[in-house]
Amino acid sequence: MTSSSRVVLFPVLVLLQPSCHGPRPSPTRIAARTAVVQEGFVEAGGGVRLFYRLVGSGRDTLVVLHGGPGFTMDYLADDLEPLASRHALLFYDQRGAGRSSLVSDSTALDGQRFAEDLEAVRSRFALQRMALLGHSWGAAVAALYASRYPDRIGRLLIVDGIPLRQVEFVEAFEHLAASRDSATRAEMQKWMEARRANPGDPMACHAYYVLWFRPFFADSTAMSRSKGDFCAGTLESRRNKITSVDRFTVASLGAWDWRPSLRRVTAPTLVIQGSADVLPVVGAREWAATLPNGRLLLFEGFGHFPYLEAPERFFTAVDAFLQGSWPPEAQTIAAP
Repeated sequence: MTSSSRVVLFPVLVLLQPSCHGPRPSPTRIAARTAVVQEGFVEAGGGVRLFYRLVGSGRDTLVVLHGGPGFTMDYLADDLEPLASRHALLFYDQRGAGRSSLVSDSTALDGQRFAEDLEAVRSRFALQRMALLGHSWGAAVAALYASRYPDRIGRLLIVDGIPLRQVEFVEAFEHLAASRDSATRAEMQKWMEARRANPGDPMACHAYYVLWFRPFFADSTAMSRSKGDFCAGTLESRRNKITSVDRFTVASLGAWDWRPSLRRVTAPTLVIQGSADVLPVVGAREWAATLPNGRLLLFEGFGHFPYLEAPERFFTAVDAFLQGSWPPEAQTIAAP
């Protein structure tokens, strides 16, 4: 698998409108490479269905919130599979994406709906206190959920998550845009126009995101290690991402600042951040300082996808945390 055919993802916005995915299947079990896989749908209310995948058979369950919005679980699910040897991993495609309902209006793509979808998942699987892992945009869903349901989180993992304040998010992407040379910007524009003209063209999608994500890696060759696909989904879901999710979801959050509401979340929280990520380390420090029981584990010299660039260290740290221990290098950050 070459880096031009598969990459990984990062936040984008999208909204959804109920979409038909054929008859609702009964949950099925199929053989995976290393774990049992169960797939099906969660009813989230309002006609929205969320496609889920349960991997592994550990005694505890880790709910994984993928990035985007508008991407699917497919960009990271297979890459996180090493955790399935000890833990059950529960993934789902967020609304407007992949095999979940492709809602497309602004009210259905409001960020608060994503938090309520997570509550529907928790209820469906009868999880009293969830262990959550939010990557990239997935950290926003975790923040929105924790603000509403602080007592329903048992342990929280934030992996290169978006900042707690909009101002830091905007500054990071303004800096990213300014750092790209004119040739790269022109090439990205070409592929973006091709995607808009034909959302079903996988070559245009992959070509665009190879360029988009290159700065998110300290070592760009690590992209080729991914087993996932940030262009996964149907022609309709890729179109919905461009036309709706990217327009409405992040915009619905306004000038967010989640610090006040997250100070009520007492669950142990491990914030993993690559020092070379496009998203600033100051944002990760703020996550760890804001949550009363938060600690920061900094991956020096690595980028937005530590599970690809430093897999052994990443999986060792996550496994230890899920089993109740802090990784030795995790630091307490004093509140400002």
